[in-house]
Amino acid sequence: MIDVCIVCTYDAQKFAETLTRLLEAEQHAVRLHCGRLQALGALEGAISEKTAIVLVWSADAPSQHYMLEWAQAIPASRLVEVARAPGAPRLNRNAPVIDFTQWRGERGGRAWAILSERLRVVERTLFPPRAPPKQALMAMGLASVAAVGGAFMVRVDAQAPVQSESAPAVAELGVSEVALGGAIEAEEPPSAEDIVLDLPRARFAGIDLGRPIELSQLEFAELPELRDATLLERLGDLNPLRGRG
Repeated sequence: MIDVCIVCTYDAQKFAETLTRLLEAEQHAVRLHCGRLQALGALEGAISEKTAIVLVWSADAPSQHYMLEWAQAIPASRLVEVARAPGAPRLNRNAPVIDFTQWRGERGGRAWAILSERLRVVERTLFPPRAPPKQALMAMGLASVAAVGGAFMVRVDAQAPVQSESAPAVAELGVSEVALGGAIEAEEPPSAEDIVLDLPRARFAGIDLGRPIELSQLEFAELPELRDATLLERLGDLNPLRGRG
């Protein structure tokens, strides 16, 4: 933040004190010169200083000779003029006078925004931004070259290798050499009509239901062996006397 010097007459002292307090709240170093004695005593030193000079043109200010002396002695690039009442003198100035006639001591209004911007312009004039040193520019250039070179190397490494002429193509290799998927030969399963079921024979023979049935006439079909013979049954089959009777 730039240092600020406010010069005013006694009828604008209260306004200048409010302005000083608000500018100090924004981290500005502010000095206030009110009246003839203070203003004339600080004029000679203010000419050589790198500060922003704020002249308050109140109702009595245009008729005071020391206010005109400040306006003529300070370079126009450092001068910021605010009007508390109409009738500011015509001077050789770089920017118009800022209208503070309707200002009530608040920040954020149009007049305050113009004043803040004008102070920033004076600060840029008195303290222009420094150019970056040559060492920093050289370091930035080397970093840029290194970044471009690294990106180029990564791109070269990422390229696919070129296939040599002696290496066989994938399409020329046999199925046993390269496990690639392909068409298969599908075989249709047999239909239900083609399946022959080996069902067990019926336990009883066919019966003629048109005549009375007698149990003695039923013919029992030979049942298939449903289980394995036990050990006793196998030993009985080995007995040579079993078949005699």
